[in-house]
Amino acid sequence: MQRLHTYPDIRAMFRRFLIATVTGVLAALAVAVFRHSMYLLEWLLLSNDSGSLVNAAASLSPWRRALTPALGGLAAGLLLWGWQRLTAQRPHAPTDYMEALETGDGQFDYGASLVKSLASLLVVASGSAIGREGAMILLAALSASFFARRFTPKSEWKLWIACGAAAGMASAN
Repeated sequence: MQRLHTYPDIRAMFRRFLIATVTGVLAALAVAVFRHSMYLLEWLLLSNDSGSLVNAAASLSPWRRALTPALGGLAAGLLLWGWQRLTAQRPHAPTDYMEALETGDGQFDYGASLVKSLASLLVVASGSAIGREGAMILLAALSASFFARRFTPKSEWKLWIACGAAAGMASAN
């Protein structure tokens, strides 16, 4: 007689549960570091302590309201340009979590991804109208990838990157 129910491997389930927990915590920490860095830069660049860019923009003079985002964009552009000149090549692996999931085996170009996130931080903190969530999700997926590459088999890397991105989306609110 054949069994009707197959029981899952409890040890594998527990291992994945632990990895998912660590991934979620790392993703939340990455998002929190980005958010606090953004608030610090907003305070330095815009004298904003309310946490609202709308309030900060309302208190700025018109010339500064136009100049500050432009300077933030210039700083981000120079950072990206400088990184590309320093490395003298295009990124050797994806710098976007969706691309890392779709192509290859789930590897990131860590340096280029961090520079891309830093450039996004400069642009957002200076008051430009781009979303901050994309960089937060990228950092969460990057932290999950960093952990997964050290503690999980290569066949599971994409799974943990996707979990990190989902945790980043949940943390970014």
